[in-house]
Amino acid sequence: MRRTVIALMGALLALLLVCLLLIAGSTDASSTAAGCAPSRQSEGAADGGRWSPEQTRNATTITEIARARSLSQRAAVIAVAVAIQESSLVNLAHGDRDSVGLFQQRPSQGWGTREQLTDPPYAAGRFYDALLAVDGWETRPLADVAQAVQRSAYPEAYARWEEPAGALVSAAWSAGATTTTATACTDYGADAAVDFDVENPRTPAQAIAAARRAVGQTGWYRRCDAFVAQAYGYLNSGSRTANEHWARLRDAGLTHPGDHSPPPGALLFYDTGQAAGHVTLYLGDDQVASNDILDAFEGQGRIALVNRDDLTAGRWRLHYRGWAAPSFPGAGGRSTI
Repeated sequence: MRRTVIALMGALLALLLVCLLLIAGSTDASSTAAGCAPSRQSEGAADGGRWSPEQTRNATTITEIARARSLSQRAAVIAVAVAIQESSLVNLAHGDRDSVGLFQQRPSQGWGTREQLTDPPYAAGRFYDALLAVDGWETRPLADVAQAVQRSAYPEAYARWEEPAGALVSAAWSAGATTTTATACTDYGADAAVDFDVENPRTPAQAIAAARRAVGQTGWYRRCDAFVAQAYGYLNSGSRTANEHWARLRDAGLTHPGDHSPPPGALLFYDTGQAAGHVTLYLGDDQVASNDILDAFEGQGRIALVNRDDLTAGRWRLHYRGWAAPSFPGAGGRSTI
């Protein structure tokens, strides 16, 4: 009997050891980076699989930033593959230590503020900044280049996502910039590839005229989103801040991240490094209508017409997010200008 019990126990221990080995062998290693967080288990299938609308949208944003910077599809494929591995193409608000966002970049490592790094266009731009500093990135294996940027403890993990990343980038690249189909707001010389699907109280031409009428008005201090809404005929924009407005339009597919060729009447959004952000109305010929930019004293809130460069290269030095179709989810009331 004792020999039987001992033999049975030995068999059970052997079976347990086999199970543990099988489990260990089936677990993917996640990357551990000096500058970025360990990646979570990627949810997309290595064969391309199915991607959620959020994942597809983020891959498209990464691709759009590459196009806007005149980079190659190869750059976008590398970036999307890294984002798949690091975050499963989900804009994470958390990670290892202080890592956040699609690329799990760390504020403490100089990538940007937490708010900036959870803004996909900004995060993608910072990734491309680092990518372009890698010698021979255009021709070197994807895993080698990704490792040079991310400094992962498991650099081989990136290679498995090259094919699905290529498929996502190819689809977004062939589609071009995000567009919508519309019957309104098409009478002011916009890019023929871009039609808006929003009917506002005023057309872009009327909104531009209203903005010009408002030049010199005061009382718009920190009310940029209200100003562009009123230019379009609403009393309020329906969003609490410009950043919130941008996020809502981005989720609706109405934004063009990093694109520097907006049509007249477009809303131009900027990252200020603060929670509110900034938005202006584009008038054409590189001119925008903006509050606060030329105030004689803090709190004046004066509307002025300035060159776009005055926002990004002037005293404010804002980070340009991109432009969006003039849409105001939840807006209401009637404009006073």
